[in-house]
Amino acid sequence: MSDLILEFYSEEIPSRMQLKASRDLKVFFIDGLSSSGLKYNKIETFVTPRRLTLFIKNLSKSTPSYYEEKRGPRVGAPEKAIEGFIKSLNINKSSLYIQKEKKGEFYFYKSLHKGHSAKDIIIQITSDIIDRFPWQKSMRWGEGNLKWVRPLKFIYCSLFESNKKPQSVNFKLNEIVSVDYTMGHYLISDQKIFPKNIEDYKNKLFANKVILDRNERKTIIIKSYEDLLKTENSKVIYDDDLLEEIVGLVEWPVVLLGYIDEGFLSLPKEILQVTMKEHQKFLSVFNNKTKLIDKFIVVANMLADDGGKAILEGNSRVLRSRLNDAKFFFEKDMKIIKNKGLLSFKKKLKNVTFHNKIGSQFDRINKIEKLSSKIAHLISADTIKCQKAASLCKNDLVSQVVTEFPELQGTVGKIYADLDGTDIDISNAIAEHYLPVKHDDKVPLNPISVVVSISDKINTLICFWKIKEKPTGSKDPFGLRRCAIGLIRTLIENKLKLNIRKLIFDYLNIDELNDLFIFLEERFRVYLIERNYDHGVLDACLSYKDFNDPYLTFLKINTINNFKKDNNFKKLTYSYKRAINILNSEEKKNSIIFSKKPLSKLFEEKEEEILFKKITEVEKKVKRSLEKDDFYSALLSLSTFDNEIEKFFEKVTINVDNQDVKFNRLNLCNKVRQNMHLVAYFSYINV
Repeated sequence: MSDLILEFYSEEIPSRMQLKASRDLKVFFIDGLSSSGLKYNKIETFVTPRRLTLFIKNLSKSTPSYYEEKRGPRVGAPEKAIEGFIKSLNINKSSLYIQKEKKGEFYFYKSLHKGHSAKDIIIQITSDIIDRFPWQKSMRWGEGNLKWVRPLKFIYCSLFESNKKPQSVNFKLNEIVSVDYTMGHYLISDQKIFPKNIEDYKNKLFANKVILDRNERKTIIIKSYEDLLKTENSKVIYDDDLLEEIVGLVEWPVVLLGYIDEGFLSLPKEILQVTMKEHQKFLSVFNNKTKLIDKFIVVANMLADDGGKAILEGNSRVLRSRLNDAKFFFEKDMKIIKNKGLLSFKKKLKNVTFHNKIGSQFDRINKIEKLSSKIAHLISADTIKCQKAASLCKNDLVSQVVTEFPELQGTVGKIYADLDGTDIDISNAIAEHYLPVKHDDKVPLNPISVVVSISDKINTLICFWKIKEKPTGSKDPFGLRRCAIGLIRTLIENKLKLNIRKLIFDYLNIDELNDLFIFLEERFRVYLIERNYDHGVLDACLSYKDFNDPYLTFLKINTINNFKKDNNFKKLTYSYKRAINILNSEEKKNSIIFSKKPLSKLFEEKEEEILFKKITEVEKKVKRSLEKDDFYSALLSLSTFDNEIEKFFEKVTINVDNQDVKFNRLNLCNKVRQNMHLVAYFSYINV
């Protein structure tokens, strides 16, 4: 058994790609080793800005050898058949042996398949990784054809056995040749590192100012800035996304504390925070006493002889320049608001194009206002506030600050609305209607924010579907997939029943409308699959093709998904499958669908009458439950006639000579199926 280190050393890997790359590398090797049959104990992966590393513990030296036995013609078969068997195996007849079986004696050949060495398998998997690694974006460099996220410098790959010299795994991939060493921090150390084992690799990297484990780097950053702020009566405004990005920018984090010039402290803290985050990757520091953001944390990627003074001065200088711009534009905006009012921005939106085929931002706002009024009425929100928020929600797009700092849209709108004395619910809606911005972002929860957010997203989808600019393949230039997921999440997480099809029916022709709802249903399915909902349950509910109300559909799916854990679900599926199995068989055989109402006058056994009476009783209960959207009660009712089903199939014969009686019994089985299908197509669900 041996341990393996594999390291891809390249130029800077973008921070946002690092975690996924680490996971993908692990999956690649797990799949590759599994398919090859090579055994191992543990796989770990690590990523820094410059290296993607994999450890394998207790790796077998080779795959096991095995024998494969092939049976040939019967003894006494024509010579041509025997010769053909020998020729197909490229052997002599003397290599065959005879073995007796039940059907007689046969020729056999046993061949030895030797195992493949760990080296050969590692080389093959690594070559596949280079060819097929799923980087979001990759590049070529120089004159070679190799593609990687950034220019690949070298690949270090070695096997280690206890008390033995490391064994380098040598291979050449296009212009990249494997080496028997790695390097430390590219700014601090130029020494080649020759590890003796995995622990020695970690230790020597650390000695050369590389911390391999990103969690360790994150811990160091947090501990360092907490130590720096112990005497400052201040705290870092925790931002996990920014912190994760910073961790991906450094191999040796050096944390420094900087101070914001007093002249900028009058800026709204949101502008300060976003400016430092987006442009400088600084963490904002909040002063508990003054309630201002007056400091920042910068994380450098190197040691400095002066303790970081020059680094801090350089970063402060750049920040000062950015904040000077922000202050200048903020003050210009405030003069306009003071002299002309906040609504003066709205007129300028007529000159701002939303899309050349759709119209201006002014046109967009008018549409959002109308939708907001309708939706507010449907969900009993304050219609006047919703319309007011909708009329202001894009005004900041023409502000000086957002023109210079586009990432501040919404945030600046809220700040200006607050300064203008706007109702707090309305100003919050201006900022929150953009939510969720990212995959795992929160959704708006305030009713006014929810209405404007839904209106904006629905309007966006309608507009782009009308001009036939929907996403294709991996391309989604207008972020419509994100928009659809945001709409679905907002409805589900706010538990809002809203028939979107009915709401937008008049805005699109029937083909456009149906196509949009196919798209929404696909996004809805993806959203739930990512949350580990059962595929069968999704199919059982979405096969209705009535995806009009996302929350109501989710409520049904969620109830069935949970009901699967209930013992009553077994009773329900038992009743369903007993009826549907014989129906499927007979409908296929007779080329007919049994859909008529069963006739009492054709019942010959009391079990038929009892089952019919029970089904009728259950049907009424189920329909009453569905009218109240009470899917749990509906499922519970459907699980109550398993005894009647069992006695029916035990006492009643379906396939009788009298065709009228037979078909009537099959129609009775269909009555069971119809009842079940009032809720879902349970045949899709694996029990």
